[in-house]
Amino acid sequence: MKKVIAVLIVCALFVGFAGCEREPTSQNGTAEPKEQVVKIDSDPQGANVFIDNNEPVGTPVEVKLTLGTHYMTFRKAGYYDVVKKDVEVNENTTFISVTLKKLLTEEESELFSTIGPIRFDSVPHFACCSAAAIAYSNIFYEDTFTVSGVTILDSFDFVFPSGKTVHFDTEKGEGSIRKFSKVVTFVEVGDYKITSNGKLEYTFEVCYKAKILPGTPVLADILPDYGGKNTIAVPVGKEVDTELLITDVKGNSIKNTALGVYDLKTDKDGIVKFKAKVERTDCENCYNVYVNDKLAHVRMYADILIWGYDLARFSKNGRLIASSFIGINKDANVVMKDSNVYMPYGSFGFEISDMYEVNGSRTNMIVSPKNSSIIYTNNFVSKDGGSHWEKLGMSFDIIAADPNKQNVLYGWSETNSYNISALFKSEDYGKNFTKIKDVELARQIVVDPNASNTIYLATYKGLIRSNDGGKTWDYKVDPEIGNVEFVAINPKNSDVILVSGGMGLYKSVDKGQTWKKVNFVDVGSGVQDHPNCIVFDPANPDTVYAGTNYALLISKDGGETWNKLRASLNLFGQRTIAIDPTSPNKIYVVSFGDGLYKSKDYGKNFTKIDFPLSFITDIGITVNESGELLINDSGILFKLNSKGNVLPIGGEVFLNKGPAWKIINDQFYIAINTIKSSAIRAVVKNETIEFYKASDMIP
Repeated sequence: MKKVIAVLIVCALFVGFAGCEREPTSQNGTAEPKEQVVKIDSDPQGANVFIDNNEPVGTPVEVKLTLGTHYMTFRKAGYYDVVKKDVEVNENTTFISVTLKKLLTEEESELFSTIGPIRFDSVPHFACCSAAAIAYSNIFYEDTFTVSGVTILDSFDFVFPSGKTVHFDTEKGEGSIRKFSKVVTFVEVGDYKITSNGKLEYTFEVCYKAKILPGTPVLADILPDYGGKNTIAVPVGKEVDTELLITDVKGNSIKNTALGVYDLKTDKDGIVKFKAKVERTDCENCYNVYVNDKLAHVRMYADILIWGYDLARFSKNGRLIASSFIGINKDANVVMKDSNVYMPYGSFGFEISDMYEVNGSRTNMIVSPKNSSIIYTNNFVSKDGGSHWEKLGMSFDIIAADPNKQNVLYGWSETNSYNISALFKSEDYGKNFTKIKDVELARQIVVDPNASNTIYLATYKGLIRSNDGGKTWDYKVDPEIGNVEFVAINPKNSDVILVSGGMGLYKSVDKGQTWKKVNFVDVGSGVQDHPNCIVFDPANPDTVYAGTNYALLISKDGGETWNKLRASLNLFGQRTIAIDPTSPNKIYVVSFGDGLYKSKDYGKNFTKIDFPLSFITDIGITVNESGELLINDSGILFKLNSKGNVLPIGGEVFLNKGPAWKIINDQFYIAINTIKSSAIRAVVKNETIEFYKASDMIP
């Protein structure tokens, strides 16, 4: 009997300490999650940490965390937030800590947030963003400068290529800004570094002075308002001979010296000769530069650039002689009229955005589905199908018309007369607007096609909904979705909504009360993704079309499952799919960098419409209730007529800032001799007509 009791006691002890192979259970018999005590800290301390979006606790702190993945946000006044999305806690986790980065003051942010902690008043020269690809220091061999500026650093050093240093101690200026000034002579050629406390802040280059010699083609001679005298001009796909004179800053020749780039070396007179070439890559608007067949940069040396340009040469009767333009016509009709030389748009290689000053957004053209005579853009409205136009009371970044009340227009703008990011509403065709909500970074405005008072606003924080015409608003999207980029509502059942964003594609069948994620696999990447554009078939809303950067897809069950219709399409923007409401079998799509396509069999087969698009960004298309396709290309409106020709709408408004034009033989013609632009040029000679266009050399 004593042995039995002893065994039971041992087992009881074992259960108490080890659980006898069982998980601890709660009163209702379910297993309780395992927990781990973890110390959470920050540098500096005193930050609030939100764990799984619960009430914050201050650091340092010890907390009990269940084993698994947690979401933490560290927040402290004067410092940037730190978000840790996937914090794994296991039995070995005892300490979690983050380092907070101090916020710049408003003054510091204005001066240093873009380029870095030092702002130079003189040299070295630094540039931001795309310009940085060709920026140079503007310092040449033997230059002497007073290097001055402002900084947030206590000190820094110039490190010469040889390792020699010049030290800068800074002194207090206004507020938290420090200033510096020192005379420096740059007696070495090569790469210099700017360091602070051993940390590299910038690099810059000091070169010999270079001068383009006569005989070398210069871009300023071809496109006077675009190129400079220090820019070598190279026809795309061709090679040119180039000569440079290399000197110090005082003009003394640098003889028999290697430049350190592309194996170039000066001769006894200080001259360097090489061949420069520009070739288009597989990307239509991407280019490679070569120096003596070696891959080079646009800034090939010092302040000398190599720039490509396209050239097309026609005979006076319109027959193409030579061209490097893509998609140019071999034969183009030339019409001499009113002392002008007219050629059909699209025949000579210039895009509409090259020639005309745009009147606003490229994607915001809305046609009232109930009345095809009403056309809205983000700046204008027409009430007679495009014959006459009135300017809106405000200009907007995005707009949406009420499909049931053609006089009602919504617009959102980041900058406006109120100088705030806000949503506005008009009830008089855009003549007057009333602000209805302050909101940052809106993506899209959608009015419920079955209930005009219901409005959805897609934002980077989620989907906002109003049920009373914009008087009151609330968030309706599950927080997991986050940034919402596109919203589509079933035209026959407003309960059904599809939402696309950075976290994927989601569907609701109860007006946004609950959501489920849709298994949407991008054809190009083969991974879970989200479409850029979604359109319901107006006649059969169970059929839904969606576009991605790689393909057009279709769903036959209201967006639950998806199949590829056509690959090798880039449906980049929100208005890249349009369905003809009079014949839903007709579908139009815009493929970025490619063109405009039409299908007559629900997307099974497509033919390309012969009309050049600009493709600076996505093109907006829509089909009105009369079955007419309208196109917004670079803020200029066009319509596809019954003969298959694309003609401008409202040309007196949208084509008034550019070359003269005419409709000749039901085609859109441009007076090429009136083209005036810095990056393009048309020259009418005795025997030929020539077109020049500067390449976009900065990717």
